[in-house]
Amino acid sequence: MKPTLLPLAIITSTLAFTTSAFAQWPLHMDDVPMLADGTPDLDAPIPRALDGKPDLAGTWDFPFPHDSGVQGRPVGEPRTPPPGVPPYATFWDQGFGYENGLPYLPWAREKREERIANNGIENPDSYCLPLGHMQFHTHPQPFEIIQSEDRLVILYEASSGVREIFMDGRPLPTLGEPIPTWYGYSVGHWEGDSLIVTTNNFRGDGWVDFNGSPSTEQLVITERFNRISYGRLELDITIDDPGAYTEAFDLRADFTIMPGDSLIEWVCESEDSTQYF
Repeated sequence: MKPTLLPLAIITSTLAFTTSAFAQWPLHMDDVPMLADGTPDLDAPIPRALDGKPDLAGTWDFPFPHDSGVQGRPVGEPRTPPPGVPPYATFWDQGFGYENGLPYLPWAREKREERIANNGIENPDSYCLPLGHMQFHTHPQPFEIIQSEDRLVILYEASSGVREIFMDGRPLPTLGEPIPTWYGYSVGHWEGDSLIVTTNNFRGDGWVDFNGSPSTEQLVITERFNRISYGRLELDITIDDPGAYTEAFDLRADFTIMPGDSLIEWVCESEDSTQYF
């Protein structure tokens, strides 16, 4: 039996409204700054690691930045970002905040339209294959950052995704040097209080959004993480893929801490695309 997108769509639309409202596990609040009324102080100062750098660790949720319609699809007018901030990213359509959409090459625009027409039946997620970075960042399921001095790991609840970011000074390898992977090869470094992560050596068949914006082996993603308070994390992303787009483009994703919370397991059965929680 061929897998379909229906179970994923149902779960996505349902959990989009529940992730932020309920704790996933019993809360562990020992290290959470609190206000006098006993609620978490989201505006408390940035926590810092032993080396003095911002500590990005925590479980983070992505509040949808735009008005949402069926299954959480963005509808109406895009939310206008502050001056100097790029358009907000979305799970369904990364071009939603751009007046003329993303700067596709002709073949890439045609491929996206084909995928929309066939309801995304080739979406890797419908076969329980890994999501792309942008779908992970904008998914209704949270993610957790684990940080050490020379390594940062991001655990995505969706599809049980795991990214490892090397922060030990190693250079970014040239394209084609390591084996291409779904998540690519990531190295990071600090510029002041900003963590800059660059990733290349992707497989070349990933999806930039649910609507099927394609990517190629030439894709390079640059992420700029800024924790602006205890409870808020800003991420600016540059997508540079000359194999699919006429120019690089930028997106913003904002996240809110889930104080004291943790991830739960995500199991996907590829035969009929069923998720268990």
